[in-house]
Amino acid sequence: MEYLASTLIVEGPRDVEALRRLGYGGRLNIYSKVSVSDAELVESIAREASSVVILTDFDEEGRRIMGHLKHLFERNGVKVETGLRREFGRLMAAIGIYVIEDLDNAAQRV
Repeated sequence: MEYLASTLIVEGPRDVEALRRLGYGGRLNIYSKVSVSDAELVESIAREASSVVILTDFDEEGRRIMGHLKHLFERNGVKVETGLRREFGRLMAAIGIYVIEDLDNAAQRV
């Protein structure tokens, strides 16, 4: 299966679980890794990925993390795919969900 980006960045392990339960089989990286700086995380991913999707929550903190990571990735020559994030945000807002880990619960309700 082909994906829009080499890897998807999420905030935490519950986000990974939700996306896996929804059937996403691509590469996922967790932003909130303990004892790993943001720069180290980005440099590690940049060695293997040419493009990323940053799928943080759609709250103030998630938007702050998105902007910060986007800057770091672009500084490391990694393309950040923002269109998919925008589309996710639009769809999630339509069903009243603003955190990624709640996606699988919403899918069960549908």
